[in-house]
Amino acid sequence: MAPSPFQTVDDLGLQGCLALSALLMAQEHRLPVAPTRRMTMKMMLRLCEHGLIQVPWPEALWLVVPDAEETPIEHLQWKLTWSVYERCWLREALADYLDQFPRDDHCIGLRLAQWTELVDGEAERFFGQQLAKHRFDIAWASDIAFVLKELRHLCLSASQWRYCGWAATRRGASIAQQSGHHNDTVREAIYSELRKRAVNVSSGAWNCALPPGNPLPESALGRCFTRHLAKLGPIYWNEGPNVDALGGWKEWR
Repeated sequence: MAPSPFQTVDDLGLQGCLALSALLMAQEHRLPVAPTRRMTMKMMLRLCEHGLIQVPWPEALWLVVPDAEETPIEHLQWKLTWSVYERCWLREALADYLDQFPRDDHCIGLRLAQWTELVDGEAERFFGQQLAKHRFDIAWASDIAFVLKELRHLCLSASQWRYCGWAATRRGASIAQQSGHHNDTVREAIYSELRKRAVNVSSGAWNCALPPGNPLPESALGRCFTRHLAKLGPIYWNEGPNVDALGGWKEWR
């Protein structure tokens, strides 16, 4: 593997620093790296392409790599290969970069894009949990990505998307109970209900949201974002991604 061309955390940019910081935090505090396994793998692949870590993919794991690590929740093997910083100082250097990330219009836009991606991840994670609760195939959780993309203009909050996922799986459970099957018909009914709920919530016809009991994000990525880039508190869950909330944070520091 070729050495990484990056010589400082500044060279990594926002995405690189955030991803590496989340990976290290997850390892230290036994957290999911990102809201979904798919997001985690995407982040780790980006770090691998930058020469910061190694992963065994496409193999599932290394058989003999003594210094390999494994993400605590996803159980994905990886190995830190970026040796510019001592491991004990790397987290601090990454945190300093994120804390000092500029707050001009361009950088607020980058924060907005990251918040939007996190909302998508939180929605898919909760939807998957609800599918599992009702004993549906958790692979169906990826269906919400199509709804999120199609209805991006609605700008729903993570709490509102959680409500939509909760309501849609309950609808699917009702249909499955009546028919006695967990088949494609039930899957399509859940998908349609997701879209219907999202549109109605956005229009104000239904004032519904389902925030978590603890506003602290479960994933390391969410915690890094709200700790270093945007100290949103409950706003992280209760508002759709918006520039005003991120711009207002400049005055809270």
